[in-house]
Amino acid sequence: MQIIIFIAALIAGGLLGYFTNLNGKVDYQISRIYVIVAILLMLNAAVVNFANIQNAGIMSVLIFVLNWGKSVSYFLIAYLTVHILRVSNSKTNSSAVYPLNKIIRTILWAIIIINGFSFIIETGYKLKNLDDLVDQFAHYGYERWFLYVIMIAETLGGIGILLHFKLKTGVPAALGLMIIMLGVVYTDWHSNNPFTYSFPAVDAFISLFLMTVIFKLEKTASTGQ
Repeated sequence: MQIIIFIAALIAGGLLGYFTNLNGKVDYQISRIYVIVAILLMLNAAVVNFANIQNAGIMSVLIFVLNWGKSVSYFLIAYLTVHILRVSNSKTNSSAVYPLNKIIRTILWAIIIINGFSFIIETGYKLKNLDDLVDQFAHYGYERWFLYVIMIAETLGGIGILLHFKLKTGVPAALGLMIIMLGVVYTDWHSNNPFTYSFPAVDAFISLFLMTVIFKLEKTASTGQ
């Protein structure tokens, strides 16, 4: 159900971006709000995974906020991406009217924070529940060493995303993590698990894909191609 809400948020944001007027000042402020949303999401995710909260009511509220925060994130990135595409395809674009590069960079900060820290938090969660994960991997027919490979790959992928502005490693890191997410979906399908088991991997795959789109737009805008 939650993945459907995420997709609905993407569609709604895209439609709003298509039918609303372009306004560089407003879009830049929205992109800054997106960064704030990203930071709050990751703080929430860290609390949910590591705070060891015993109160079920508080945990339910935190998870509710996390899920709906992700929906807001998807809505914002879809809205802003459509506006960026419209500006990029407009022959009358002027940086004085619409600060394209500035907005793209701000959006990238937001989605880099979300994707980079998500996988680092995920590795921390795996370490915290290592014995359970070893049993789960064994159930799926994977050796213990493969779990370690996945943990290292996800950590390096998260770091690669976070270091994009310094090393330009965002795209290869995202592509590698997307392959891992496809592997998760395949494992669940091959094991006859309900599709709901794959929702976190699908969520991560969509977010990583959107990030690669923004990386492409960043490159196009910077080269003027």
